[in-house]
Amino acid sequence: MDAPDARAPSERGIDPLDEFVHTPARLSILSLLAPAEWVLFSFLRDAIDTSDSALSKQLSALEDAGYIESRKDRAARRRTSVRLTDEGRRRFDAYLANLEALVARARGNGQRV
Repeated sequence: MDAPDARAPSERGIDPLDEFVHTPARLSILSLLAPAEWVLFSFLRDAIDTSDSALSKQLSALEDAGYIESRKDRAARRRTSVRLTDEGRRRFDAYLANLEALVARARGNGQRV
């Protein structure tokens, strides 16, 4: 299997966006997790204005796909915290680089096809 191409998207063309991440709820969750170490479930729920069950469903999908990990603090009334895994951070960074390349191209700052 070939190694991934480490060049920037503008040097190798723009890869397709990861449709799994591109859903509004998952994109919102990942964008809130990216600058943080651990984020409380309650903060995510309130920040994206969703229900506990809807957020749990999205977090389970992200965890199953390897993007995030979660932990429960049983001493603090079972508070759940979530963070990006190293692989999740790498994949989200690649998604953002592709999205930025698309935006640059749309604004006339990127390569023409």
